[in-house]
Amino acid sequence: MKYRPPGKPGYSRWSQRQKVEESFSVAMVGKGIGYALLMAVLLIVVASAVVYLTKLEESIVYWVVNIGSFAILGLASFITARRARRYGLLYGAAIGASYALITGLLGAILYPPFIGMVAFLKRIGFCLLAGACGGVLGVNS
Repeated sequence: MKYRPPGKPGYSRWSQRQKVEESFSVAMVGKGIGYALLMAVLLIVVASAVVYLTKLEESIVYWVVNIGSFAILGLASFITARRARRYGLLYGAAIGASYALITGLLGAILYPPFIGMVAFLKRIGFCLLAGACGGVLGVNS
């Protein structure tokens, strides 16, 4: 009697999950950055609408965006690493660093006074940390 692993007949794999990426994919990093930027834009729109429609101060948007960026990067890295099933730390760090560079450059272009090198390096550090945490959690879940 021949032993067959559980699952649908004809599949040689034990699980029905998607195929695991064999190497690091820049396209997956691009998708993760896209997720992060889309979620950031949605967060900014919602926070701005709340400030506009209520009597909250505008300074709250700054804190919502900074704290929200940490959560957004963690979530985007989590989703990307979960889909890739490998290299969670690398995907998360790449998404975090790219997000920090893109938002820093956009901020410098759209709002001319640059935030300063120390503040920019802190932002890159926090983005790397958030992305790395999300990527590691995504691979291990």
